[in-house]
Amino acid sequence: MDALSPNTAGIPAIELARTPQDFKTFAERTLECKEKVVYYAGGIENIMVFYEQAYENDYYIPTRVERNILVKMLVPDSPVMRNYQSSDSQELRETRCLPEDMGMEDSFMIHDDTVVFFSGQQPLFALAITSPSIAKTMKIVFNKLWQNAQ
Repeated sequence: MDALSPNTAGIPAIELARTPQDFKTFAERTLECKEKVVYYAGGIENIMVFYEQAYENDYYIPTRVERNILVKMLVPDSPVMRNYQSSDSQELRETRCLPEDMGMEDSFMIHDDTVVFFSGQQPLFALAITSPSIAKTMKIVFNKLWQNAQ
């Protein structure tokens, strides 16, 4: 394929994560977020599959809060979602419900110029695309959903 497209200037960087350490690497990049906002849409349960609860509670959330990085979450209504929502103010997060007809098996996260798609199916994997134009487009989609969420 390189012979067909030798010039890759301007092509987005693409990375594939398959291991728990790879998933943590993607998560930890959000801790260096220049925009100080991380956007997430999909099932909260997906997060729990990709990251152990201890990692999230003991490292990721406290570090994110310390660095003043807001998370905006759009997730289906569930007991787990309501639990997250109840601790939003302490964890520098805003959580809103996706409409019932927007249930997602997969999820995505946006920070700065990177969009990460998480597969909700086995085998688990995440795909990161770093592209200012793709990230901008996904933020527009996210913000439109955000406006209509509860």
